[in-house]
Amino acid sequence: MKDSADTSLPAPPAYSDAAAPSKGTGPSAAAAAAAASPPPVSPSYYQTDETRDFIPDDFKFSTTVVSCEPVVRRWFMRKVYTLLSCQILFSFAFSAWVSNTPSAQAFILRKQWLFFLAMLGGLVSCVWLTLAPRAEDVAQEPLLAPAADGAADPARAPARSPWYCLSYRGQLGLLGFFTFCEAYTLSIVTVAYNSQLILSAMLITGVVVVAVTAMALSDRFESTVTHSSSIYYWLNIALWLLIGVGFSSLFFGMNSTIDLIYSWLGATVFTIYLFIDTQMIFRKVYPDEEIRCAMMLYLDIINLFLYILRILGRNRDD
Repeated sequence: MKDSADTSLPAPPAYSDAAAPSKGTGPSAAAAAAAASPPPVSPSYYQTDETRDFIPDDFKFSTTVVSCEPVVRRWFMRKVYTLLSCQILFSFAFSAWVSNTPSAQAFILRKQWLFFLAMLGGLVSCVWLTLAPRAEDVAQEPLLAPAADGAADPARAPARSPWYCLSYRGQLGLLGFFTFCEAYTLSIVTVAYNSQLILSAMLITGVVVVAVTAMALSDRFESTVTHSSSIYYWLNIALWLLIGVGFSSLFFGMNSTIDLIYSWLGATVFTIYLFIDTQMIFRKVYPDEEIRCAMMLYLDIINLFLYILRILGRNRDD
């Protein structure tokens, strides 16, 4: 019988001590180690921008605006219409400056090659902003763990985005260039029409834009989104018809009746474009595509303004 004061016995195991892994655990040890290690993080997670910090990380790249939280939708709407307001204000301010500056009007009429160059620059920048893929959509390799010795493996580094994928600042710069080109081409209107007619067209365009936007954002017309593909199909056909008729009129002319019908058709087409695009940008796009959405709405509004101005000018002549 051992003495009760004997201290040679081992102490009982403490619950705070971590159990040493045994060598014979086999696959269970590997599974436990894999579960304990953090999952690989995509490199796009770190591609945040200071101007888009309001977007939660869960919604940055793969969730449409309509599926985001209400605060994200409100901030997205504010970003889109802030950019759109800046574009419209700059365009009409530039046109007003040209209208009140005879030397600027003479320069535009004398340097007509700049007008066509601005048209080309606006077309190229518009196509670039529209068709360029998002940097997050470009296929990139996942961020793998470093090598065993801790050194970075160049072969495991994620692929760089191609040159035509613009950063957020690059998109803003290209949008500014596009807006300047459009404002320059729009300034020729101030030479062909008087200021009272232009103000009337601006007022009518503003009323139409507010009414169409309110209709597009209401839940009553939400079912229109499901038929957007077929609507876009017919709108594109009508747009190409307008382009063809307008191009042919440069060589063969156009009488007053056909010109009035042509103008009403153009105003109708771009009113429907504005309605559908307003629905699409809040239901089919991602939270980081506000620049592209602002450009789409800007084109719809400017073309609608030009066709309304053409209708008013034709009615004034008659």
